[in-house]
Amino acid sequence: MQVNANIAAINNASKTQEVSANNIANVNSNDFKASRAVQSGDQLNISPEARAAMQNTKGESISTTDPAQDMVQMSVNQRSVEANVAAIKTQEDMQQALLAIKK
Repeated sequence: MQVNANIAAINNASKTQEVSANNIANVNSNDFKASRAVQSGDQLNISPEARAAMQNTKGESISTTDPAQDMVQMSVNQRSVEANVAAIKTQEDMQQALLAIKK
């Protein structure tokens, strides 16, 4: 049973959700540089986004957040957590059934 893998996936989705939520919360903050959570193997790295900063009419750097991208990412994160919770529940049900057979 791979419950640990499901828990790790839930933790990664949670961290990615935090990054997306922070980006959205700062969408109107001048000079804010959006971040992305990038998974490489088992590692989750938070890195600044490579999008070039734009300037508003006052010449101030504006946020590099793309709200549409972050909203989609948050939806993906939610579905990932739901799928992993369902997998853990299924594994638990299978263990209970096996224990019932053994008795």
